[in-house]
Amino acid sequence: MSLCKLCFEREANKKNTHYLTDAIIRTCLNLEGSNEREKGLYFALDNSNPFIDFNFQRLDELTLETTIGRKPTDEEIENAKSIPFSVDYVFCSDCEDLFTDIETPFIQNILPQFRQADLSGLERVSKADVVTIRNFFHIQLYRSAVCEDILAFSPEFTEKLRHSILQKNGDRSIPLSVTYLQTLGGNTIYTENYIGFTNDKNPFIVFMNDFVIQVYESEESIKFLPFHGLNEQETFVSAININQETFAFKIFNNAERKTFLNTVIVNEKVKKTIQYYRDMFDMFWRKLFGVDAPVLQKERYIHSLINGDDNNLIKYSKQQVFEFTVAYMAKLFNVTK
Repeated sequence: MSLCKLCFEREANKKNTHYLTDAIIRTCLNLEGSNEREKGLYFALDNSNPFIDFNFQRLDELTLETTIGRKPTDEEIENAKSIPFSVDYVFCSDCEDLFTDIETPFIQNILPQFRQADLSGLERVSKADVVTIRNFFHIQLYRSAVCEDILAFSPEFTEKLRHSILQKNGDRSIPLSVTYLQTLGGNTIYTENYIGFTNDKNPFIVFMNDFVIQVYESEESIKFLPFHGLNEQETFVSAININQETFAFKIFNNAERKTFLNTVIVNEKVKKTIQYYRDMFDMFWRKLFGVDAPVLQKERYIHSLINGDDNNLIKYSKQQVFEFTVAYMAKLFNVTK
């Protein structure tokens, strides 16, 4: 019998536990920004992986091909059978009820103050219900750390989060910064946002649709990380909530949100993916000619692969990139020879 990863007492008997709250992330997951469960396509941010990963849920083949520009692979089809950002048999039913008790007041009382409010001209807002807010973000962090290897908290910090959740006391000593990304233009616009985790540490960063969570394991571990405009040297400390009577949210207006997300995807995905392609080309070139590829040849390969548009990166699986490179090098070798 596997024990629940929160209480460590009861059997982990609960299926379909969303470790990132479904009510927050669902509009980002669905193609039209709808609230319908388990229907859509999403891109997961993971800056340890050079490829732009995607998953889909109950979409017909034509919609998939139109959206990603290719047929899904067998592996992607198999992955689609699972519900995104959810797990089975990790937590127990009693702890699932505790999660619901924590999520409900945030969704009913706090979330409308952001998604349904006029935040124009605001750079920061403070809310008095610190316990509700902290409990909510603490469960996002704890459940994700349990379910995702990339969020590698220390055992001591993980245990601190666990006790805070069980006691529902919203431990204020945990340094926590949350940025709200104002998302205007209807539900479809939420699909521009991201969901996922980076491999940064102190702050650990979680993208959760229109919320970006940053957490530090201790006050001593606080340090400045610009992360593509998310933080500024002069103000980042004041945006960190620690031992405070109110909870402050940093606000990015809609234009700032778009700029920030574009900068993230270019620097964390596009540039790394293109460099991965260059490295692969070099590897094949060395096997054929014993030296690194000339810069001009490498750039011709990149241009041929993405056809001059970085956004075309999304249409390739790892296997397709490998096969394209083999075919490209074979053709080039024949011409060279």
